Amino acid sequence: MPAEKEAALSETSLSSLKDCSRILVFDEDLHILHSSFQVQQAELQPLTALFGDREQAIRNGMKIDGKRYEVHRHHPPLVYGRSMTEEPEHSEGAAVCKEERGVQGKPMYSVITYQMPNVSARMVELLRQFSEQHLRAK
Repeated sequence: MPAEKEAALSETSLSSLKDCSRILVFDEDLHILHSSFQVQQAELQPLTALFGDREQAIRNGMKIDGKRYEVHRHHPPLVYGRSMTEEPEHSEGAAVCKEERGVQGKPMYSVITYQMPNVSARMVELLRQFSEQHLRAK
């Protein structure tokens, strides 16, 4: 993706997903197009694997920025869940959306984390809309 498109994507990400604690966009080749945090490269491939076997995704959970999240919902193109290490009021949600036909002509992934009072019902829909509007090939 050209540098100016990456810059526009970053601006858009920050404005439309402003209630997220972390935002990450990357492509099938594991090239990071935008991130609001220091990404651990080893975490990217397992995030793409979430869209394979449902049972394995639920069993393995997801790891983002070194933190484990239990997968509660596996409904491709969306997979999401919550951290379960704190009190429910202090847990953190995470969601991954896969755009099969991304603007680069290959799959693209968007990842968010969010803290209370933001809940999955709202945040997953924001992620879906963001992915559809900004990552899906027209």
